[in-house]
Amino acid sequence: MKSIAPCNFDTCPVAASPYGYPPSSAAGALFLIIYIGALIACLIYTFNTKKWLEFSIPVSIACLFEIIGYGVRLGSTPDPWNVTLYATSTAFIIVAPAFVSASIYFTIPETVTILGVEHSLVNVKRYPLLIWIDVLGFVLEVVGIVISFSDLSADTGLGPNARIGSPIIASGIALQALSLICFINLFVFVLFQAAVAYSKFGYTTFHPVHGYVPMAHRFKFFVAMLLLSAMCLFGRALYQVIVLGSGLDSWTAKNQALFAGLDSFLVAEAAVGLIVAHPVIFLRDGVEKRLGGSRNPSFVEERASQYSIDDYRPPTRQDVGPGQSPTNFI
Repeated sequence: MKSIAPCNFDTCPVAASPYGYPPSSAAGALFLIIYIGALIACLIYTFNTKKWLEFSIPVSIACLFEIIGYGVRLGSTPDPWNVTLYATSTAFIIVAPAFVSASIYFTIPETVTILGVEHSLVNVKRYPLLIWIDVLGFVLEVVGIVISFSDLSADTGLGPNARIGSPIIASGIALQALSLICFINLFVFVLFQAAVAYSKFGYTTFHPVHGYVPMAHRFKFFVAMLLLSAMCLFGRALYQVIVLGSGLDSWTAKNQALFAGLDSFLVAEAAVGLIVAHPVIFLRDGVEKRLGGSRNPSFVEERASQYSIDDYRPPTRQDVGPGQSPTNFI
């Protein structure tokens, strides 16, 4: 096999490069700018409020990994035959979305509590356990990446080990897809039940101390972005499972249009959407507003304990005094 080390656009076909195409400099620069902006915005939220670190830290790591990945990918534009740049960009772009999904799972307990824990099929404290599925998937991804690139050569590009490692990476991403689809189904069930309660009573839940709990418009926006981001990550995971299941040297892996639309765009939407709807600003309800706008650390636990799914009885119209309606309490 002819060595690709001295290759350039005049001497070798670009299809012989590890990418299979010259990475678009415009796309690389665009996504690099998007993630830099998202990271700066997230850090501003974090340093100004010192709240929701469990959300900000993983999504910031995801943005940082994407910045490295697209920065290196941008550097590959004039030399797509550089196997070191290819391996670095591919590795960081593959593992970054796991941190975005982790940030989603950390917000679910409070999100479901605001909607009403009585609508959930599982205890709200158990949602973050989905992270452990992601952790296992992340470990498999790292192992697969190490194996895939262990015999990478500047002369021949991908070695035989890529055929062994890529299915392992695919299995890790498949696990993350499993955790995402579990979350999406559980969360959609909560939203459906909350919508039914709202259509009947004009509210989704009732707080024993503070009365009827309103849903702020900003909270509705947060819920929409949460669900949309999870669906984008799930779609991206399906794409990568297909790509990596076929192999890093397959046609699907070397199709730049598919990569841009089904990986770059979907992950960017998920990460940026979550940061735009940062829980510091958007994950609030009417009760918190009455309490002065501060996030009480014991608030979630207090409400979850008062809303036991087993003994909850939705309020009826008889619970509302004469001449009053649920909106009188908001």
